Amino acid sequence: MRELRRWPLYLVALGTLLLAGFPLLWMGYTALKTNAQISANVWALPHPPTGENLVQAWQSGGFRRAYFNSLLVAVLAGLMAALFSAGAGYAFARLRFRGREVLFYLFLAGMVLPIHITLIPLYTLLERLGLRNTYGALLGPYTAFALPVSILILRGFFAGLPRELEEAAVLDGCSVWGRFWRLALPLSRPAMATVVIFNFVAMWNELVFALTFIDRPHLRTLPLALMEFSAEHGWDLAGVNAALVLAVYPALGVYFLAQRHIIRGLTAGALQ
Repeated sequence: MRELRRWPLYLVALGTLLLAGFPLLWMGYTALKTNAQISANVWALPHPPTGENLVQAWQSGGFRRAYFNSLLVAVLAGLMAALFSAGAGYAFARLRFRGREVLFYLFLAGMVLPIHITLIPLYTLLERLGLRNTYGALLGPYTAFALPVSILILRGFFAGLPRELEEAAVLDGCSVWGRFWRLALPLSRPAMATVVIFNFVAMWNELVFALTFIDRPHLRTLPLALMEFSAEHGWDLAGVNAALVLAVYPALGVYFLAQRHIIRGLTAGALQ
């Protein structure tokens, strides 16, 4: 009887999966078709499939350099945000100091701050510092805007750690830094993995900052390369879908491979 009651939920979940997953599936098999096959039947499977579109998209539009730029910026900024937010999250969860709650909520206020209102001040600041059209023009803003949600997740995790572990470390003569570095940080791997993956996917797809702060072709990230490719090859549906596959599928693969760590990280410390 209980299973019968769950069938409506299963049907809703299946419908949601189809609505969200079919466009990605259609994009994938359309990238393996020719434009003639698309014109004949836009919904049909490729017969025969061809990988020529993927090869041409990879070789044109500076995709290889854009891939490197996006990977470099997303990985470095994601790791920096994780390390900074780990220190801040531990301090907010375990240390007692004046203004702790006020400072924490000031960090959280960054979650509701629209990035668009920061474009002109950031542009002016980066221009004066000589950082525009450099990797630093993206690393700094990406790291800063990833801190609020990262600190929120890690603070909840550190608050859920048993205090007995730290009390035992104190009895062994461990300092605050030692308790963080040797005890709390190794135990926070699920939460750290969640923070790194979430930030990686967000930075991999980010367009506004890259479009505003980067002008030089050799520094373009993948969203900029996609935008230029679609502008030049808008008539080539097979080529555009192939370019989208090269950009979207790697990020989806990273997310699905690490979803177990993401769930563990989000639920860790949830009872606190």
